[in-house]
Amino acid sequence: MKINNVYQLHLQLLDVYEKNQISPSPYCKEINYYHRQLNFFCENTMQRIFVLNQLIKIHEKSRNLQIQRCSDEYYSSH
Repeated sequence: MKINNVYQLHLQLLDVYEKNQISPSPYCKEINYYHRQLNFFCENTMQRIFVLNQLIKIHEKSRNLQIQRCSDEYYSSH
């Protein structure tokens, strides 16, 4: 797989996470930090992929928190 394809896949995944985010993330400060890195300091595609990967990991952490909270609420009511 070519580097540009990897970059595009990262962009698509991040876009899906950001479009489906319902409430503000508890990691908003980190997300903002990496968005600034992406927009102002990345000089090449590899750096952009690294930063996109960090953003995706943060969104996954936030998603895991949501899943855990829903699970806890479900089991506490039963």
